[in-house]
Amino acid sequence: MQVEYSISISFNDACHQIGVESEQAYAIVECGIIAPQGDSPEDWIFDLDMISRAKRALRLQRDLHMDWSAVALLVSLLDERDQLRADNYQLRSQLQRFIPD
Repeated sequence: MQVEYSISISFNDACHQIGVESEQAYAIVECGIIAPQGDSPEDWIFDLDMISRAKRALRLQRDLHMDWSAVALLVSLLDERDQLRADNYQLRSQLQRFIPD
C-alpha cells in the first residue's frame, strides 16, 4: 500500500518559499502558472508542486526578462515536454519486453 502525503502552505509562507513579494505571487497566480485552492489570497493554499513550479517560472522570468504571460506559456510547454519524455520512457520500457536481445 502506497501512502501519499500532501503538504499545504499559506500564501505568506508560499511567498517566502518562492522568494517573492506578494505582488509577484499575485502575478504568478493571475497568469495561471499556479492555481492555489481557495477563493481569495487570504484563503489560498499552496502545495509543494506549486512552489516548485512558481520557482521555475520566477527563474525563467528573471533570466530571460520575459513578461508573466510569456513565462506561463513557456512553463506550460516545458511541463508538456517533461510529460512527453516520461511517457516516452515508459513506452520504451514496455516495448523492451517484446524485443529479443
